[in-house]
Amino acid sequence: MVIVYGHVSVDPGRLDEVRAAAAEFQARCRSEDGCIDYTLSWDTGEAATLCLLEAWTGEPAHEVHREQEHVKEWTAFIASASLAAPVFKRHAFDGTA
Repeated sequence: MVIVYGHVSVDPGRLDEVRAAAAEFQARCRSEDGCIDYTLSWDTGEAATLCLLEAWTGEPAHEVHREQEHVKEWTAFIASASLAAPVFKRHAFDGTA
């Protein structure tokens, strides 16, 4: 299993645009093979901070996801709407305890 989580600070003047794009992007990611969860949400304590939590069945599914055209488009879009570079952490688990 692969888990990725993090956040990005969004330009407050672009919140409506980001909100609409995020909803579409989240839906596309959730429909991918191997996606266990893909959630974009707003931090209730930090204004204009978009949070990410994604879970994949394994490395192969996550690698395919990263190469999807909609992921490349989202990456470029969110970079243009961000105040700073996103902060993400990625963990891979092999299923053993």
